Amino acid sequence: MTAAVRVTKNIISAVPWGRVARQTAREVRSREVHAPVVSSYRWWARRPHSVIGAILDGATNRFGSGLLVADPFSGGGTVAFEATRRGLRTYAQDVYPWPTSGLAAALLPVDPDEFAKASSALRAQLETCRSQYKRKDGRELSHILRVRKVECLECKKDYAQFPHLMISLASRSQRERSAYFGCPGCASVNKRNRNSKTISCSTCEMQFIVSPRKRQCPHCATQESADRPLKTIMWCPVLVQEVVHSKRGVSAIIRPVDRKDPVKSFTANSLRKLNIPIPKGKETNRLLRAGFKTWADLYTDRQARTLTTAFRIIRSADWPANVKQRLALVILGACEMPAFGTRWERLHPKPFEATSNHRYYSGGLSAEVNLLSPIGRGTVDRRLEASALALRWFVKSAKHLPTLVASAHSSQPGRQRKKWDVLVVTGSSVRQRLADKSVDLVLTDPPYFDDVQYGELARLFHLWLAMYEPTIQVDEQREAAPNSVRGTTATGYRKTIEGCLQECHRTLKRNGRLILTFHNTKLAAWHSLGSALKTAGFSIRSLAVIGAENRNDLCKRNVKAMLADLVVECAPTHSIATPYLAFRPKTVLERNLSAMGLAIATCTATETVAALRDRYREILARNYDCKPIIE
Repeated sequence: MTAAVRVTKNIISAVPWGRVARQTAREVRSREVHAPVVSSYRWWARRPHSVIGAILDGATNRFGSGLLVADPFSGGGTVAFEATRRGLRTYAQDVYPWPTSGLAAALLPVDPDEFAKASSALRAQLETCRSQYKRKDGRELSHILRVRKVECLECKKDYAQFPHLMISLASRSQRERSAYFGCPGCASVNKRNRNSKTISCSTCEMQFIVSPRKRQCPHCATQESADRPLKTIMWCPVLVQEVVHSKRGVSAIIRPVDRKDPVKSFTANSLRKLNIPIPKGKETNRLLRAGFKTWADLYTDRQARTLTTAFRIIRSADWPANVKQRLALVILGACEMPAFGTRWERLHPKPFEATSNHRYYSGGLSAEVNLLSPIGRGTVDRRLEASALALRWFVKSAKHLPTLVASAHSSQPGRQRKKWDVLVVTGSSVRQRLADKSVDLVLTDPPYFDDVQYGELARLFHLWLAMYEPTIQVDEQREAAPNSVRGTTATGYRKTIEGCLQECHRTLKRNGRLILTFHNTKLAAWHSLGSALKTAGFSIRSLAVIGAENRNDLCKRNVKAMLADLVVECAPTHSIATPYLAFRPKTVLERNLSAMGLAIATCTATETVAALRDRYREILARNYDCKPIIE
């Protein structure tokens, strides 16, 4: 009797949320330091390890250490990593093969010394590819910055499409006072004081006011049409970053291009598997409007050659299979640095990945990364180091390393394999490979409505993954996200979430719990979530709010974004009890999330979810006296 009462108590009400909030704030400022596995593979929504770890600890206190944890929307894999570190049996599933293959590879037990030896051997065998970025005098380029020249639709003159007149500071020194400015008229580069208000081009003598750039022709002031594809004339190299070796180590200098630099660009059209049309989409349309037609248009030939050569070396090597999978994941990750789709951060000179802003970058200034450079963000060297760090962290911090990490597809017959520590499944979670009433805790974060188009952003990775693993299957129609190009609506999103939660209800034990995190500024997203919970037969038992995002993240800058998650604990039974608030709402955001959680709990228990908007505003006005931010 005592045990039954013990396991049905709320989990998140026992979590020390104040302490977790402080840990989370530290973590999100530098995730690679606190949880190095975030660098294993890219995903666009990752809950902080501090939050997930605290919830799992609370669940272990309630259920004991023998519990089975399931995450039907595994994505970035935070739940799987934290559960596996605690020695818990773990089930992870995602609709796409990129995150599931990355998660499985990152969880595989690998000897750190074997990985280090294989990494060194791979570097050595790729030296011939590295020489493509070296001058005849031996000096090596780590980055090549190019500006896109386009033809004006009105005056037919060419001009350079600099997104800002300032291209880059002259160095990464905090005391740097010089910067390089570009001339839109002739694409030349001028070095001036970084605080200059006006710029006169030394080559063509055109003058410009340094202000937010208007997307227009500098010759006739014709505005660029947002919905009309540009006709790219060429990509002109304007700056390079050169590797400098000294007694103090390796550093870099940023300078204008000279005639001895190997900066000629040849797109990767010769690689047949890359030379396929970019499909239309909400996100990929940005690439199409910018003049890119095939995926090969994004890469230079030498970048593609580096990646494909690395694949060939890994396949033919006699290293252990788990080492080869981890190395392949490193090389696959490097594909997110395409020469004409990589953004250059001008105030902190460094490149950013093609999809780092939850959008494909399609600006006029690109940065080709020498993928084998000894310095620079996103290079193979940096990725190998990050993978080794993540491996050491995982080995050191795990209570019990998994002995069997199994992979499967949801379409395969049967419910589950009996012998596994971690089971990673690819395919829609409306069908899960788990037995009835076998799961103690479902811990997950459903897709955030239409905020992120995961499938479209993952197309780049799936393209390269198919080169390494030709048998992969990608079905974007099963993704839970409204998308006008695919023709999926809010109704489709709701039905997919409903199907997944109904399947969770089937797999969850009678005294088990579903805990999910969610945030959104759109009422339609919350309405869909509430409807899915009600239809699936879940009742809300407790609520909490935790900061989950860093406001300085690239994708959060200068936009209206929620920087906290609502944590919702549900039981697979009907209940009309008022949920327990495991925190004290203080900020406007916390109060809004609290009011929404209470409104969903009321609507799913006593009335239809159609009344959600009214209940939310009523609770907000009655309990917190603040304005709604969810519309």
